[in-house]
Amino acid sequence: MMSNPITNIKRMEIPEETTKERNLDEVSQAVSENKEAILKGIDFLATLNKSGSLDTVNALVKHKEDALENVMGELNKPQYSGTLENLSKLFLFIGDLKVDEIQYFADRLNRGMEVASTSEDSDKTSYMDLLKALKDPEINRSVTMLLQFLRGMGRE
Repeated sequence: MMSNPITNIKRMEIPEETTKERNLDEVSQAVSENKEAILKGIDFLATLNKSGSLDTVNALVKHKEDALENVMGELNKPQYSGTLENLSKLFLFIGDLKVDEIQYFADRLNRGMEVASTSEDSDKTSYMDLLKALKDPEINRSVTMLLQFLRGMGRE
């Protein structure tokens, strides 16, 4: 004789108080483990609140569909099409720039402007003065760098 299949499964019910207690313990442990992050978050929210930005962010989140619709409506206007097109080209251009090399030239340019602004020589420079100046290693190095830059810029 075969036994009857089990059709009635009685689940063990956990009392609501036990569930609440476990949840509180879990939250308490998470707060303890993430104390620093929570304090920084509170500080961040306080800063946003003091500046009045929290209300703005809160309104944007609550009405995000309306805000997004308004922004997209504005961006679709004809007067912004050129700006948006140029903006995408600008991001592509910035991605191609070699920042380390630009920083190197910017530092040298700043140094040169600093020396030029503190210089009190207002005499005219003659051709002979230019030829004598080329013997100065710093000036010769700068002129050589400038000539190489102009060559590189002129290449196709």
